[in-house]
This record gives sequence, structure tokens and C-alpha cells, in this order.
Amino acid sequence: MTAPTYPLTIPTSPAYSTSRWALQRRTSMSQSPFTGNQQVAEFDFALWTTELNLPPMRRATASAWQAFLLQLHGKRGTFLLGDPDAKNPRGAVNATVTLASTASIDDYQIDLNSATQLSTSDIVKAGDYIQIGGGSAAKLHMICSDASSDGSGNFSVQIEPAIKASASSGSSVVFTNAQGVFRLSDDLVGWDASEVSNYGITLACTEALS
Repeated sequence: MTAPTYPLTIPTSPAYSTSRWALQRRTSMSQSPFTGNQQVAEFDFALWTTELNLPPMRRATASAWQAFLLQLHGKRGTFLLGDPDAKNPRGAVNATVTLASTASIDDYQIDLNSATQLSTSDIVKAGDYIQIGGGSAAKLHMICSDASSDGSGNFSVQIEPAIKASASSGSSVVFTNAQGVFRLSDDLVGWDASEVSNYGITLACTEALS
């Protein structure tokens, strides 16, 4: 028997009615009972999480989502996903962008280059998403600083979360429809259906790291 090949392609219709995105971290805090002074330790843990709600749909449309959910085999399977409300960047970037230097694990700043957008103001804006890597290696990050390119097309940006897998200089960086690899947050998958055959589906997802 042939098992599904991951990451799967998620259905594109209908559009989500609402979505909620968050970046989950792990910290530990101790506090003095005498002075109130606090000590906080941050662990190397940062995962995108999201909850996606689909609008009511008829069975003919819902069937593609049902098949997709079942083929994920609970939390085992993965799929590519990006923020549906931020597919297009707000910055002026509209050409190929690559890493201008190696991006190493735990880097919060990366150097980029656009060979055709020289001396471009606000080439990227804080809040834009980027994707580094593709397929099962895709990683989703958010830009946290505005930047303009210099006369050679170079610019640097702060990102969150930090780099999770090193990427070499010259690697492509995706700005439009940026995605990461996700999995379901629960092994139980299902849907609701009304007496008039309107189906309702909600997906709770967590970034997949390995």
C-alpha cells in the first residue's frame, strides 16, 4: 500500500472566513518573594500556531476538505500553509530576492539582495512574511523592521522567529504567498453538517519541525 506523500496540498476553496495566528514560545520565570525581582529564561522554542475557520459549504465543496483531513493521518501528515490575509507584501519588493550571506541557526538578522531593485525605498516592511526553503524544508518568518535597498540591491532585516535551519548565500527568499510546513494540532479530525447539508470545518494547526 502507498501512503500519502507529505506535505500535502491544502484545498484553496472556499476562502477562510476567519483565521487566528500566534507565535508560541517557552519561557521560565522565577520571582523573589521578598523583592519581587524576576529572572526570566527563554528556551529555544518558537512555533507558529493557527486556527482557520471555513465558511459554511455544500457537500460538493466540503468533500475535498474531508479527503485532505483524512489523508493527514492525524498529527502525522504535513502541509504547506501561510497567513491567508497577508499573501502579498506591503513593501515594494516585486523581484527575485536571495540571501546575500549565509543565514545561520538562531540568527535574528539576515542579509538579502535584490539584483534588479537597486536603491529602493521601503523594499520590505515590518509585518511582511518571508519563506526560506521549499517543500518539506519551508520555514515561515515575519520581517520586524522596514528596510530599503542600497545601490547594489543589498539590505538587512530583523526577523522572528530566528532562523531554524541554516540556508546558504544565494538561496531564494519568497515574499508572495510565503508558507511554512504545518501539521494538525490534534489526532481527531472531523466536521459538522446541518440538516440542510451545510458543512462546517475548523482547522487547528501547529508548525511542523523536525
